[in-house]
Amino acid sequence: MLGRLFNKISGAGLILLLIGTVLLGFSLRDTMISFKTAKSFDDVLSGDVSAGDHVAGRVPYLLDSFASMQTWTEDRANNSRTAKKTSSRYYVLPGGRGYLGLTVHSSNFSPAGKLVDQTYGYLSGGAAPTAELELDTRVVEMDPELAEMFRQTLQEDYGFSSADIGTMGPLLMAEPRAFGTIRVFCGVGGVLFLLGAALLVRYWRKSAANSRRAREARATQKAQAARPSYDPEIR
Repeated sequence: MLGRLFNKISGAGLILLLIGTVLLGFSLRDTMISFKTAKSFDDVLSGDVSAGDHVAGRVPYLLDSFASMQTWTEDRANNSRTAKKTSSRYYVLPGGRGYLGLTVHSSNFSPAGKLVDQTYGYLSGGAAPTAELELDTRVVEMDPELAEMFRQTLQEDYGFSSADIGTMGPLLMAEPRAFGTIRVFCGVGGVLFLLGAALLVRYWRKSAANSRRAREARATQKAQAARPSYDPEIR
């Protein structure tokens, strides 16, 4: 019965350790970024941006969308797919050594569209943009597939050469993150990891103690079996 209890402790410890590891793997990097002092998008505009930065605040200018992410519905009857919903759009954002990407989710499509229109109006001599697009983001190196579409857009729509794009360094993307939720995941993951580790250590210590007592008992039995016995001499 005691052995079954120890086995349950070991199994629970391993499960908790694995869940904690997954949660930490998902959230630890972003949690560390969230605690960095946030740069503004004006800082990004002046060229002060690199991968791993925390950037938050109002986006002052925004250019065209160069890609989007869509969900699809499949019709297996005729083996076709139909676009169902656009969940994210990827925009060209002035900043860094030239331009970087900005991910905008569906909840912010309207202000992003207004900001794009107002930015081009401003570049044509109109008033400065007033659209309120507030984001809390992390900066990462751009996904290779998106980077290829980004380069193509810069070349075809903005007149950049491959050499010009090369001088921008690694292509970057600012991605909105729910840092508050991510911190919660990180905290829960840390607790589960430590609890799982504690259960496994406890199981290991109990198992080691049981093994030691079993060895000592076997050694005692062998010693007793090897001890000579004497019958009393009958006179």
